[in-house]
Amino acid sequence: MKRVDNIRSLQEEYGGLGYLRVKDTGVHPIEVDKIIGSVGRPQDLDSNFRFKWRRPTERYLTIKKMMEEGKILPPIEVYKIRDEYYVLDGHHRVAAAKELRQKFIDAHIFQAYPLRPRREDILYSYRESFREKTGLDIPLTEPSGYENFLSQIEDYAKRNNVSFKEAVSGWYKEFLEDCRLIKREKVDRIFRDKTIGDLYLYVCTHKWYKSEEQGREVTFKEALKSFKKLYGNGEESRLRFLKWIPVRLWI
Repeated sequence: MKRVDNIRSLQEEYGGLGYLRVKDTGVHPIEVDKIIGSVGRPQDLDSNFRFKWRRPTERYLTIKKMMEEGKILPPIEVYKIRDEYYVLDGHHRVAAAKELRQKFIDAHIFQAYPLRPRREDILYSYRESFREKTGLDIPLTEPSGYENFLSQIEDYAKRNNVSFKEAVSGWYKEFLEDCRLIKREKVDRIFRDKTIGDLYLYVCTHKWYKSEEQGREVTFKEALKSFKKLYGNGEESRLRFLKWIPVRLWI
């Protein structure tokens, strides 16, 4: 008999609600595809969020029909951890929405923060904080990179005598141009497990050291070519890069 996996369980992954700090953020539309687990009924649904009944219940068929007819249903209730949702109330509505390939569903959201956060929880927290302060969403693999970004934006504001909001806009334009240079040099293909934001910060750090070494302001383009030459040629160069990260990355 084919084994049917359950949807993800908040209790199994985080120890239950007693291990979470919760903030009520109100009712908002959320992406149905980002609903991946359950607070209390993971054993009742398979990994595709389908109930494990042999035949659909009358309740499920009624809810599905109401959705097909465009009738408004009460918001579901979910716990949000990072960018994913676990259903507290509304499993039938979610199952029907997924079967109907509905894009969004109204949800009463309780933002949850694990009291014993994993590394990915910490990273998400830093990313969210940066997004709230700047309006920018830039993926990284190291939490401290977001502090580095903020320092660069503050420096930009001081150099150009502009507000923080104006500095965000100006800095981001320069960031995108530098990222285009990184892709043009194909450095992103060398370090496939790193984001473009990571690589930008690595080159910025390398740029700082090269500027100190040469006693002049090295351009980003110069630093990028030097970085690629030093760390982008084969396994030996990659090992040298990995040894360099803990010591020199976050200055």
